[in-house]
Amino acid sequence: MTGVIGRTKDEVVSSLTRYAQSVSGGLEKANLPINHDNCCVFSETNGNTTIFNPYAFLEWDRSSEFISRDLNAPVFSFHIHDGDFWMYTLFVKGETIDQFNPIPDYWEDNPGEDELRKWKGNAATIHRVLGYVKPADIEKYLVRWDLDDEVSKKAYPDDEYEQEDWQLLDFMKKLDLSYPLNEDGTPKGETYKLWTKDLPLQPYTPQSAGETGLSDGNSSGKPWWKFW
Repeated sequence: MTGVIGRTKDEVVSSLTRYAQSVSGGLEKANLPINHDNCCVFSETNGNTTIFNPYAFLEWDRSSEFISRDLNAPVFSFHIHDGDFWMYTLFVKGETIDQFNPIPDYWEDNPGEDELRKWKGNAATIHRVLGYVKPADIEKYLVRWDLDDEVSKKAYPDDEYEQEDWQLLDFMKKLDLSYPLNEDGTPKGETYKLWTKDLPLQPYTPQSAGETGLSDGNSSGKPWWKFW
C-alpha cells in the first residue's frame, strides 16, 4: 500500500497516472475484482489517501517515491512481507527520511549496525513531518520483535492486532490513513486498473454484474486476508 499525507484522492490518482505513463503504462477507472493483477483501490480519509496496490505490482517503493516528489507530500510505502512482518519507508519530496522493519536481520543474520539503524524507525521524525501524530502514540510499534518470545502482545490497549503482520493496520489508524478494503475483500473506495511496462494489462471478463470481491468467493465470514 501507499499512504499519501495531505493530498486528496483525485490528486493522488492524477499523480499515479503520471507515474504509470512514465513507465509505459496507464491508470484508468475500472470495475475489477480485488485479486485481478491490475486492480488497485483508492480511499480518502480526512484529506489523506491510501492506495491498495495491485497484488502483482512490485513497484510500490518507486511509485511512492514518485508521488512524494510529484505532489511535494509525505508518502509512506507500506509492505507486508510473506505474512511474516510489516515494514515501511517514508518519503518526503522524493527523499527517504525514515524506515522501519521489526526483523531487520530477516534476510541477513548479521546485517551490521548501519543497516540496523537504517530500519529502526523514528517516531520523532514522523511527528516532525505529521504534526498531528504524537510520538507516544506510535513509538511502541517501532520496536524490534523478539522472535524467541512466545507471548505476543499488543502495542497499545485499543489495538486490534498483536506483534504480527497486520499490526500495520493499527499503525495506519494512528496516521489517519484508511485501509481500502472491507473484511470480505470488497473495496471501500474506487477501483482502477493500473499497468506499467513491468505489469502488463491483463484481460478481464466479469462473471457477474458489479463483481468487485474475490473471484473464488468468501462465504465463510472470515476476513479475506485469513485465506493468505
